Amino acid sequence: MTLTTFAFTIGILELLVGFPFLFASSATTKFLLKLLRNDVFMRTFGLVIVIISALVLRDGAAIGTDASGLIRLVAWISLIKGLSFVWFPSFLVGISEGIFKKAELSPLFGLVAVVFGILLLYAATIV
Repeated sequence: MTLTTFAFTIGILELLVGFPFLFASSATTKFLLKLLRNDVFMRTFGLVIVIISALVLRDGAAIGTDASGLIRLVAWISLIKGLSFVWFPSFLVGISEGIFKKAELSPLFGLVAVVFGILLLYAATIV
């Protein structure tokens, strides 16, 4: 998988989560918690993230300060996050429930996700 494809994929996923957090944070929080409590979903989603991250890192794993290196950093973080989804889904549900209890922070999470998604989409165009 190319860096561009990976960056577009992760950027769009970030936007798909970020915009609902901005505009309907309580409904989005309820939906995500319901989804995160589903063990099969968590492990399957984690496996998909591990696969696409490993496909990106197969071609080069060096982290750098240019756009390619930063996208590889995101791939490493995604790989670690995906492995934790596969191996420790119940632990992550507990962490997520603790974070999502603070309802006033949900729009902030949405804003961070939207900014991160836009930056990944921009990085995909300059790689």
